[in-house]
Amino acid sequence: FSLSRLAPQITSLIKADGYAYKHRNLALLEKQNISICESGAIKELQSNSQLVIKPADKGNSIVLMNKEDYLWEGNRQLNVQEHYSPLAEPIYPQTTVEIREILEEMCEKKIISGDQKDYSSGSGTPRLRRFYLLPKTHKDPGSWSVPHKIPPGQPIVSDCDSESYYTAEYIEHFLGPISQ
Repeated sequence: FSLSRLAPQITSLIKADGYAYKHRNLALLEKQNISICESGAIKELQSNSQLVIKPADKGNSIVLMNKEDYLWEGNRQLNVQEHYSPLAEPIYPQTTVEIREILEEMCEKKIISGDQKDYSSGSGTPRLRRFYLLPKTHKDPGSWSVPHKIPPGQPIVSDCDSESYYTAEYIEHFLGPISQ
């Protein structure tokens, strides 16, 4: 396709747009704080399915772990019956109903408003909680789960968009300032 077949006004717009696009990309490259080579190395690491990349539990470090070691540590922690017990199936369908019934009752008794009930109920199907670990690389390597090989992990259970997330967020809005 040749630009010469277009009206001159359209041709000049296309050329101006191309010029702006080219220079916008150059401006983006100038703002980067890492080289193209470093950026490529990061992308290569991110695409490696045998690696897990997580922030460290303390400090600003990034930890690269062998996926098998990361899963081993997660299973080690989840198998401590004192802290975790396996569920036959997710319980969020049941607890979603219970939470919404409580919120409805609170709204009927004028403890909360309709808007507060709607917000606290969330929207749509709740997301399952997600378990993950932040490696504790600041610990003495001799005391790691597997000394000098697998650091212990700080367990995190992400509650984002779960059935109780918005209720907890609403309550924290009021209790947060007094618990500082």
